[in-house]
Amino acid sequence: MKKQTLFLICLISFLLAGSSFYAATKYIDAMAAERLFAPVVKVAQGKEISPFEPITREDVVLVSEEIDEILPDSARDIGSVLGKRSVQSIFEGEQLLMSKLTETQLLPDKGQARYEFPLTAIEPLTELRKGDHVKIWVKYKPLTELQGMPEPAQFRQTNDTAELLFESQLASVRDSNGIEIYTLKPSGLPSPDHMDAVFNGSREKPLQNGEKRYRDYRVQPTALPAFVGFNLTDQQYIILSEAMSYGMLQVGHIMVTKEQAS
Repeated sequence: MKKQTLFLICLISFLLAGSSFYAATKYIDAMAAERLFAPVVKVAQGKEISPFEPITREDVVLVSEEIDEILPDSARDIGSVLGKRSVQSIFEGEQLLMSKLTETQLLPDKGQARYEFPLTAIEPLTELRKGDHVKIWVKYKPLTELQGMPEPAQFRQTNDTAELLFESQLASVRDSNGIEIYTLKPSGLPSPDHMDAVFNGSREKPLQNGEKRYRDYRVQPTALPAFVGFNLTDQQYIILSEAMSYGMLQVGHIMVTKEQAS
């Protein structure tokens, strides 16, 4: 009887020890997972978020990601991104950065639309960045080339050199692969390689969807700058379309003084 009791006590002790060890292991694993992993919002499999298209529930998923792999400013809650729009394309598996999502930033206002123009028709006068407020000029062709052309119908020609058309905001800068880039610097005459890239696209292999293309936005474009976009009214677009037949469009950043900033 005593042996049976002792055996029963040992068995119960063994089971309690095993249960305690299992519970402790699960607790430690849960604590480690909580410290090493965190939820982050990514683009769902088979989905691609296009610029200025509202984000829906089907576009995104909430996944557990290693802390070291989560980018600063990544969305951690699906509700925080639904209905917002991206200022650039976001591809399958990419994290959604809140700085790239907006409800109003650089979206066309009522009565406007997004128009993009190739750099073959535009000459940057200053370093241009997406979001800059700019002045748009037309630099006239030589008088010998303008002879025989009628007077402009959509704007007034007051001198023989250049004409200020209107002010606008730079809404997009894209490279020849169609990827959004951050800044565009003025340059002299374009090189043959540049012109070839504008017309035929870069010979560099485009990035695949699985690659971390979000790093291109402010760091490294995939190709040469090729297109700039503006939010324009129909009338402004007509003005630019006509002005391009009279000369080259010139775009320069509006310098803000300390008095204007205050």
